[in-house]
Amino acid sequence: MIEVARSDSSDSSEESSGDMGSRRAKPFCVMLWLTIVVAIANPPKVILAAGEQYAGSESDIHINVDYRWAGGAVGGYYPIRIGLQNRGLSRELELKFEPRANGGLPVVSRRVTIDQNSSASLTLLIPLVGYGNYGTLTVSHDGREFKKMQNKLVLPDADHQNSRPSFLGISRNPLAFQSLEDAVTSLTTAGHGSHHAGYGHGKTQDSQTVEPLRLPETWLAYSSVDLVAISMDAFEGLADPQRAAILDWARTGGTLLVYSVGEPVSSSKKLTKLTEADTTSAALNWQVAEPSVRTIIPVQHLDEHGTLSAIAVPLEAVSKSEAGTADSESQSKFLWAEDSQPFAVRNFGQGWLIGFVDDPFSGTVQDWGWLLKSIPYRELWQTHRLGVAGRMDNREFLQFLIGSIRSVPVMAFIIFISLFTFVIGPLNYFVLARKKKLNLLVVTIPAIAVVTSLCLFGYSVLSHGFSVKSRVRSLTMIDQGNNKAVTTARLALYAGMTPSDGLNFSPLTAVMPIRGEGELFESARTDWTETQWLRSGWLRSRTRTQFLTTTVRNERGRLTFGTGTKTELPVTNGMEWDIESLVVFDQDGEAWFGSDLAAGGGRPLKQISDSDRLEFCRLMDRSAPAVPKELEQISTRQSLSPMSSFSRRRHRYTEDFRVSQGQMERFISETRQNIDRKELLPPRTYYAIVKDIPSIEFGTEVDVVDGWHFVTGSY
Repeated sequence: MIEVARSDSSDSSEESSGDMGSRRAKPFCVMLWLTIVVAIANPPKVILAAGEQYAGSESDIHINVDYRWAGGAVGGYYPIRIGLQNRGLSRELELKFEPRANGGLPVVSRRVTIDQNSSASLTLLIPLVGYGNYGTLTVSHDGREFKKMQNKLVLPDADHQNSRPSFLGISRNPLAFQSLEDAVTSLTTAGHGSHHAGYGHGKTQDSQTVEPLRLPETWLAYSSVDLVAISMDAFEGLADPQRAAILDWARTGGTLLVYSVGEPVSSSKKLTKLTEADTTSAALNWQVAEPSVRTIIPVQHLDEHGTLSAIAVPLEAVSKSEAGTADSESQSKFLWAEDSQPFAVRNFGQGWLIGFVDDPFSGTVQDWGWLLKSIPYRELWQTHRLGVAGRMDNREFLQFLIGSIRSVPVMAFIIFISLFTFVIGPLNYFVLARKKKLNLLVVTIPAIAVVTSLCLFGYSVLSHGFSVKSRVRSLTMIDQGNNKAVTTARLALYAGMTPSDGLNFSPLTAVMPIRGEGELFESARTDWTETQWLRSGWLRSRTRTQFLTTTVRNERGRLTFGTGTKTELPVTNGMEWDIESLVVFDQDGEAWFGSDLAAGGGRPLKQISDSDRLEFCRLMDRSAPAVPKELEQISTRQSLSPMSSFSRRRHRYTEDFRVSQGQMERFISETRQNIDRKELLPPRTYYAIVKDIPSIEFGTEVDVVDGWHFVTGSY
C-alpha cells in the first residue's frame, strides 16, 4: 500500500509538474507570438548611417579605427579610416577585412610598413558588391594576428528596395540633415520614383557627419556618397590630397556643398580658386538662387519605420505671404531671404558645386526645396548617375555581350551527352559482351571518358581560346583648363582561362560589377598594397563578366583652335588618339565638322552640313548596346551565366537598374539627338569619336573585339 501510495503520489506530482510546465509554456508562446506580430507591424528603426570608432593596442602597436560614413546601400567603396602608431621595432603589418561567410563581400587586405616610433594614416576601401554587411578587421605581423586589435564591423545594409541619396557632412559638430532629407522625400513623393515607399520598407535617412581628421586621400572613398557638405574654412584647412579627392569625386558626378563662404558666392574669388573652378573651361559661371523656383511644396516625412506622412496642413494651399504663421506650420516657412542670393550653383565636370553665403542647416524643408529645384536634383542618386548598382543585378546585362562569344549550345550538348551515355554504357557493354571480353570494361570506360573530355576541351579551346576577349564602350570628358579627364567605360570580358594574376586596376579607378538578372556576387579577394589588385573571384573562366569603370586622371592632351574665318576653323589634335569624326561648337555657337584627324596633326574644319550630321550620327549609333537577335525571344532575360540564381532574390518591390539610365548613356543619347536635330550645344565645346582606346584600363591583357569611344571637352 505504501508503494502504491508513493506511486500515485509520484504520478500525481509528475502530472502536476507537467501541468505547471504547460501553464508556464503557454504565456511564453503567447509572448513569443506577440513579439513576432509587433516586430512585423513595427519594423526596427533604420540606422541613419553605418560605422563606429574604436581603438586597440598590442605589441607596441596602437590602432585607431573610424568607419563612420554615409552611403553604400547600393554600392561603391566603403572607407575604413585607420591610424597606426608603432612604439616598437620597424615591421610590416597586414590589415585584412574578412566578411562573414556567404555574405558576398570580398576579402580585402593591405600591407603597410611602419617604422619605429612613427605613425601612419591610411584608408582600407571595401568594395560593396554583395548583399552582406558583416565582417572582421584584423591586424597581423608575420602571420600572427593581434587579438586585441581584432574587431567586428557592421557595414551598410544592401538596400534592394527604396534607395535614398546619401549625405556626408565634414564638420566637428553634427550637421542637421533632417530638413534636407524631408525636402528630398517631398519632391520625389514616393522616394526616388519608387512605388513602395510608405510601406515600412527601405531606408528613411542616410546621412553622417565626420570630423576632418584622417579624411581619405582618394576619391573612391566618396564613391558611395551623393552629397558632401563642408564649411569654407574646413575645406581650406584640408591637406591638398584630401581636398583633391573631394574635387575629383565631384567631377565624376557628386554634389559638393561649401557653406559659410561669408560673401556673395558668385563673386568669391577664394571659393572659385579653392574649388578649381577658376580655370574650368568654357567659362562656366555661377548661377545665383532663382526666386522664380522659390515656391511652397507639400511637405512629406518618412518616420523611423519608413511610413510616409504629410506634415501639418496641405501646404499647396498656403501662400508665401501666409506661410509659417503657426507653429504647426513651421516647415512651410522660408528662412533664407529671397533677395539675399543665399546660394549659387554651377556645373563641375559631371557633378555640381553649390556655395552658400551662410550656414544653411538652420533652413526648413521649403528652403532646401528651393535649392533642390535649382539643380537636376535626381542627379543626387548614385544609381541615376551610373545606371548601375554594384550590390544589385541589372536589367540590361544582355545588351552588351561580346559578338564573337555565342550562347552555350545547350541542345548540341544534350545530344552529345546522350550519345556519350549510350556509347559508354549499353553500346560498350554490348560490343564487349559479344566478344566475350567484359573484363575490358575497366579499360574502355575510362578511355571513352578521357577521349570525350579531350574533345570537349578541344572544342572549347578552338571556340574561345585561352585569352581574354573584351568589348568596350566609353565616354571621356576632358576639362582642358584643369588638365583633368574623367573616363567612364563599360567593359565586357570573357576569359578562356582566368588570368593567373587576376585583374590589376589603378587605385584611382572605380570598378563596379554589372551583374545579370538573378546573379549573386560570390567570394573574391582584393589587395590594395600597391594597386587595386583584384586577386581572384572577379573574373571567372568562361563566364560573361561586365564592369562599369570610372577613372579620374591628369590629361594634358587637348584640341587647340586657331582664329577661324567664315568658311574654316583651324584645329590641331594635341591628343594621343586619332580622331575619326569631330563636331565643334565655337564661341558663337556655330557648328563645324572634320574627320580623320591624326594624333599630333592639324587641319581646317568646315561648317557642318546635313550629310555631315548624318555621318556623325551613324558613327554614334555604331556598336550601340542591344540584345542579340538569338536572345530576343528569351522572356526571362537571364545572363546565361553559371553563377545565375534565376532571380531568387528579386521580388516585386526591388528597384530596377538599367545602364541606359546612367549619365554616360544619357549624355551620348542626348548629344546624338541634339546634333541630328540641329539643336544648339554649349559654346566652345567639341565632340569626337576616336579610333584608339583613350587610356582605358581592362585589368589584364585583352583582345578588343569591339571598341567604341566618345570624347567630349570644352576649351
